Amino acid sequence: SHTPFNTPPHFVKEMASTMMASAALAAAPQRVSIRSSKAIVSSRAALVAKPKAVRRGVAVAASANMYFAEDQEYIDTVGSNFPDKGIANVEEARCLFSEYAYNILDIRAKTEIERVGAYPKQYPTDHKWNTGIFAVPMIDAVPKYDAALQKKVYNQTPNKDFLARVMKVFPNKEAKIIISCSDGRNRAVQALEALDEAGYTNIVGLRGGYNMWNRTWDAKMRRRNLPGVFAEEYSHGADTCGVHATGASFANQDSFQYPDWKDDTEWIEWK
Repeated sequence: SHTPFNTPPHFVKEMASTMMASAALAAAPQRVSIRSSKAIVSSRAALVAKPKAVRRGVAVAASANMYFAEDQEYIDTVGSNFPDKGIANVEEARCLFSEYAYNILDIRAKTEIERVGAYPKQYPTDHKWNTGIFAVPMIDAVPKYDAALQKKVYNQTPNKDFLARVMKVFPNKEAKIIISCSDGRNRAVQALEALDEAGYTNIVGLRGGYNMWNRTWDAKMRRRNLPGVFAEEYSHGADTCGVHATGASFANQDSFQYPDWKDDTEWIEWK
């Protein structure tokens, strides 16, 4: 090679050294950036955001933000957004579960599931994949009565086997996983971070967690609040109120009575 005209020899050596270092860096194997890291940076704020409430007693049209098995446009949109979007609401999560082979990982404590409720064991007819719902607690919790607070609280301990058990259930790091705790504001974020560090690339957090899921989907994953006009009727002479709506049925009427979706338990850090 030729030295550029009037270029000092020491500068040529510096250039050669820089070029050799760049070549070595390019040749060295590079760590692939884990996709979910992008979503985790802001996941705490995203998961804590309050889910939008559905208005009662008004006409509610099927919108572009609701999942229906026959709405291919919505299905395609959700499919193109994930896993990069990182955080799914209950409509998107139901779509990912039934249309895109995502599993649901319920990380709530066993006693919590027994007390509050479990994800469905019967999958809907529109569920196309051999995927499922798996429970692996991140924090073990035993209820006890707190005399000072005058209510039951959880005696909590981190489940040190959490990650090992998740890896046993999902040995493939490319497995598609929706992570759910009670309300998505604490443990789901911790699990997203833990699975991200472990190398899982297709992980999604569920905003609102099981509490919001259960408001929207019943035990057979049918929609509780169907589009139409909803009004609670108190004057029909019965002991309980009825629901009169376009497409509504008595199987759906329990969807109108819910406590706050937020879990008031202060959950400890897993590690």
